[in-house]
Parts: sequence; C-alpha cells; structure tokens
Amino acid sequence: MKIHLHPFAMQDAGAFACAINESLDSLLPWLSWAHAGYSEEEARQWFAFTHQQQARRVADEWGIYDDGDNLLGGVGLRYAQQSGALCSIGYWVRQSQQRKGIARQAVQQLAQRAFQHEEINTIEILAAESNIASRTVAVASGAQLVDMRYGLIVLTSGPVNTAIYHLHRPV
Repeated sequence: MKIHLHPFAMQDAGAFACAINESLDSLLPWLSWAHAGYSEEEARQWFAFTHQQQARRVADEWGIYDDGDNLLGGVGLRYAQQSGALCSIGYWVRQSQQRKGIARQAVQQLAQRAFQHEEINTIEILAAESNIASRTVAVASGAQLVDMRYGLIVLTSGPVNTAIYHLHRPV
C-alpha cells in the first residue's frame, strides 16, 4: 500500500478519534495520551496544537493517509531544541492497518523531509524495549540500535528500558 503524509486537517478529527478508539489494544501499552472514548474535540485540540508547533518550528506532525485519503495513523518529527540534541521521530498506525509497512513508509518519508534541512544529520527513534512492533519499524526504516537506557520512556506503569535507534542522513 502506498501512503502519503499531510498535516492533520480539522475535518479529519472524527476519523482520528475513530482510529484511536479502534486501536486501543495496540496503543495503550505505549502511548499515555490514548484512552477509551477519545473524542473528536480532543482530536481538534491536538490538531490545533500540532499546527502551533509547526509554526514555531518545534515539531512537524503529519497524518498518514492512503490514496483514498483514509486516515491510517500519524507520524511526527520533534526538532532538536538544544545544541547537541537530536531530532526524533514517533509514529503510530491504526490497528486495522498494522503490519502492512505503513509505519516504515511514513518514517522513511518524514526522514527524507527532515534530511532536507542541512543541520539534521541524525534522527533518533526511541521505543520501549518490549515494544517489538515499534522496534521492528525502526529497523525496517533503516535505523540502527545504538544503545539501551533505563527511564527515557515513562509509561503509565513507570519508567522502562528504552531502545535508542539512530537513522543517519544518506551519503
């Protein structure tokens, strides 16, 4: 399946809320913001926040869509805010569309956009050690495991071991 990325639009709030609620089994262990009954209003608030973040050049959040403009998930790039820090990518795909290479394509497309900025040479992907799906996407996207550290990710259950992956600018 071929995908494309574009900023979330307010008219997508219902589809976003539906995707979250459909995907709770795969999101809840890893994403603290996901919850049962996630609403269109919460989606609109998130979209407004992502537009502000983009305007301030803090982050770029994109919806992942198929050729029919059906919302498949989201992918985001957080820009480094301090000297020596790395920008990072996060991603999720609605449960009914997982295991189709969608997250991998989204990460690769967003990384390609990020590497158009000459100051970005390395992108970080963090995943809980036990989040095998997210770790598989990181590797499939071309990222390499560089370290494992405790406490970089804090789940509702508390801090966990975190796998750190780096995706480097193509030469």
